[in-house]
Amino acid sequence: MDNMNKICYDVKEEVDSLNKKTFEVSNIHSTDELNQLSIALNKKEQVSHIKIGKDNISFYCLDIDALKGVIYGINKNFIVKEVVDGVSYQYDFAKPIDKEYYFIIRNIITEEDIDVLVNRLNKDKRFHDVEYNTQNRLLILSTMERNPLSIIKKIMKKINPSVEILEHRKPIRSQDVFNQRFLKNYIRIGIILFFGALGIVSSRDDTFLTPLSWFACIMIIALPIIENAWNHIKQKNILNEQLLVLCGMILGIISGAYVETGLAVILYELSERVLIKVMQKSLNHVTNAIQRPETVVRVDKNNVKKVSLYDIEIGDVIKVLPNDVIPIPGVVEKGLSIISTYSNTSSYDHEVVKKGSEVNSGDINVGEDPIYIKVTKTYESANLTHLMQIASIASVYESKVEKYTLLFSHYYTPFVAAIGLVVGVILPLINYEMFAAYIRIGAILFIISSGLATEYSSSLVILDGLSRAFVDGIIVESSMGLDCLNATRTIIYDRFDGEEITEEELTLFKKLSHLGKSFIVFNDGPVPLEYDQYTIYNDLSSDEKMKVLDEASDPVVYIGDSSKDVELLQKSYVGISRGGLADSKVVENSDIVLIDASLNRVYETFVIARKTRTHGFINNFVSILMKLVIFILALSFIPIPLWLVILIEVAIDVIELYFATYQSQRKQKEVAQ
Repeated sequence: MDNMNKICYDVKEEVDSLNKKTFEVSNIHSTDELNQLSIALNKKEQVSHIKIGKDNISFYCLDIDALKGVIYGINKNFIVKEVVDGVSYQYDFAKPIDKEYYFIIRNIITEEDIDVLVNRLNKDKRFHDVEYNTQNRLLILSTMERNPLSIIKKIMKKINPSVEILEHRKPIRSQDVFNQRFLKNYIRIGIILFFGALGIVSSRDDTFLTPLSWFACIMIIALPIIENAWNHIKQKNILNEQLLVLCGMILGIISGAYVETGLAVILYELSERVLIKVMQKSLNHVTNAIQRPETVVRVDKNNVKKVSLYDIEIGDVIKVLPNDVIPIPGVVEKGLSIISTYSNTSSYDHEVVKKGSEVNSGDINVGEDPIYIKVTKTYESANLTHLMQIASIASVYESKVEKYTLLFSHYYTPFVAAIGLVVGVILPLINYEMFAAYIRIGAILFIISSGLATEYSSSLVILDGLSRAFVDGIIVESSMGLDCLNATRTIIYDRFDGEEITEEELTLFKKLSHLGKSFIVFNDGPVPLEYDQYTIYNDLSSDEKMKVLDEASDPVVYIGDSSKDVELLQKSYVGISRGGLADSKVVENSDIVLIDASLNRVYETFVIARKTRTHGFINNFVSILMKLVIFILALSFIPIPLWLVILIEVAIDVIELYFATYQSQRKQKEVAQ
């Protein structure tokens, strides 16, 4: 399953490249220092999502080194730590390291074009160690840029537009292809066939040659398992899946079930490929929901062409069809239509746009006609790009579902493995008459002691919840924002300032009050509100609101919308902001951002959080139940073939991984219909 680990790591790495890192400043001994640091960090544009504790402050930022002077200027004894997966690590303010990239060059007419490209990249301070491998037509360079491919394409477009550049993750070594892909496999297959045939031929004679031949045959088949197990042993990870499965297979050989064990090894290795494909398919459901719009229609005189958004430059004209989102800011060049600006202005009113009207990224063309927009900014600087980056953030912390799953595995694996050791190794030495039966049971217990895909399924369930929320215009900045809603005990809803109460809001109040949590309303409207079924505070100051929040039953979810609410969002356990991207400071300090104009999205956020938790619980319950059934059957001396145990385990994992993204799959079908 190491390949599955690698896929999860690669996906997480790709997403994290867009994400701000999380840091925590601790060792704060006074309220004055806490206030000074909070004010100083709030002034920095790159700092967001500030959370203030009793003696610490956590926040997101892109470059912590730039804040070194600000933090230590208040107190040099402050401790700065980076938070990774909920664990704090001391930060040493080390300089970031360039990442190495590989690009394949195609459609080369003359090498002079490549020489010009290399020279220009060498002169560009953003790129280092630029070189071109002529044999493999491979461009190699190092950079800290997030999207170097788009920059290189723009440079190459000016040199020779016909040249095609593609990113490649690994350097090509064409001279090793045959050796690595064919020769080694052929040798391995030949040795397997030799020892397998020797085992079959010698099975007629009662000699040590038969078990030895089968042992050699099965171990060669299991070479990938052995290699992975050895790597984990070197890292002092004794109870890893590969080692446990390998122990089970060895016990299977000792019990005399040679063909059965060999088939189990083959099924296990094939299952890895099946699980990887299922996981990739499940991840695709998530990424399809939150993926960035990659192309746009560019109009150049009479030529209409779909191009990458990164290729759009200032002055280009793009075509936005009805119901499409405007991806890049600009000025309407041609056309008359109506747009919704809620995600940028918090206004429910639609605007009529015509030639000369300014539009922003994130606005939606809700009219019946297309509009042509002359671009005034690059895609990288657009609000919509920022929104997509927020939506693409991977979990900074582990969710409770993941923590409980890992906690279960922490105790389950050594417990079942210990029983397998006793039954499969110790009891056969005590009761030789039951030698084969005991060893067979031990082999089964070792196989089911591994967690397999349960942890991956739990992570996918959380990602599924995040993507499901995004489709509904609910931007969750981390798994904590969604996951912790289930743990909150009090909901504080701060109404829009100066707005009359509406039926939509009254309906929302009723729904929120039925969630089994204390419900409080802050009303700053023109008319005081009095309802016996809700706790309502009229016209409170910011300090008075903060006092109510502090006295409320923890943990608290606060729902606000204006810059006056920033401190309340920071102090709350979960902060939800309405009003889209109108106020960047509000967005940056919220755990959840609602960009949809419907107030019902507030309630839907709680519903999605609850469904995500329930879905994760059901997945884990089914997995544990099936393992328990196999465990009982094995200890009841019911002869279960090893290959059937592997097959059942794989079937459970496939079902878990596939249905882990059930919410995203269902929502995408609804949208398609």
